[in-house]
Amino acid sequence: MVRGIGRFLDDMGEPWNVFLEPRGKFERLHIPSGWGADGIIARVNSAEIANEVLQSGLPCVNVSWYEYGKGKLARCTLDEEESGRLAAKYFLERKYTNFAYCGSPWRPNYDDLFGRAYADFLENAGYECHNFPSTGIDRGKRWLDQLQTLSDWLKSLPTPCAMLAIDCQTSRQLIDAAKYAELAVPETIAVLAGEYDELASGITRPKLSMLDNAAEGVGYRAAKLLDRIMRGECDRDQLETISPTSVITEQSTDWTVLPDDRLVRALQFLRDNFHRPIQVADLAEKAGVSRRLLEQLFDRYLDTTPSRQITIERIREAKRLLSRSSLSISDIASRAGFDSTEVMARSFRREVKMSPSEYRRARKNS
Repeated sequence: MVRGIGRFLDDMGEPWNVFLEPRGKFERLHIPSGWGADGIIARVNSAEIANEVLQSGLPCVNVSWYEYGKGKLARCTLDEEESGRLAAKYFLERKYTNFAYCGSPWRPNYDDLFGRAYADFLENAGYECHNFPSTGIDRGKRWLDQLQTLSDWLKSLPTPCAMLAIDCQTSRQLIDAAKYAELAVPETIAVLAGEYDELASGITRPKLSMLDNAAEGVGYRAAKLLDRIMRGECDRDQLETISPTSVITEQSTDWTVLPDDRLVRALQFLRDNFHRPIQVADLAEKAGVSRRLLEQLFDRYLDTTPSRQITIERIREAKRLLSRSSLSISDIASRAGFDSTEVMARSFRREVKMSPSEYRRARKNS
């Protein structure tokens, strides 16, 4: 998010002097005493912070999911309901039929639209979502007692189960609880975090899959909105929401629930090797079937073709690199497994309805 604010300053040439509070996101922050500011971008996650900001009279953009100061403070944030629906679609595409959700104790007054949208989407698709019986595990308990509580719940769920958790901390504890209960991740319990935290994923084993919550885009748009408010170009109660970009798949969800092990083997090989010059024949060999039978399996269970699935995996990686790196288009094409930039461009036009450069610009300005 801070990078997004910095990018806005670069793009607009704004001579802002930015005070950055070096604290954690759940700590109670305050406006610095004697601070002669012109505007604030903040996670307004408590009534106390909202009141303090309102009493200051300063223009403010709230970048949290909390609605404190609603109607008085502007808000720019990720669309939480669309994020919940994206998570549900992600698991449904992997053919899961059992689903669960776990909230967080760190958000005691949060109206959990995220989890509710996840459950509602699944219900509309004909599936039940099993919710942890509170807003999250009791952090006042001993660590092993917390794991035991979560383990008992996980063992009560129908499996294989697709698990969504509101944040990385809860997701990591669920993975620990699954290990404690001797439930394999992702084969028995697949865990997806509802926020992006590269460091948290990197130290989790298996590595944690996460929703890409477009934090840089939120930062950019929040800075732009604050600039307009300070210039008197819009009201102080504006609401801007940003759609989530994608799911970053790591090992904690790298599994597709399918009734045919041959197809599972082909998909696993594809996900590990899409960046290499592989062909449909390679997938068939790894699956131990003929090319014709592999095509029939893809058509029956995935409603697509092996060649198109290879392209989809490569486009997914290209989209990630276009959104989160400054690599050249040619480098991205190579890393994503395309033969050339021209091949990637044609695939993008066909699947995404825009060129790679257009996609990159759209993500930078979202």
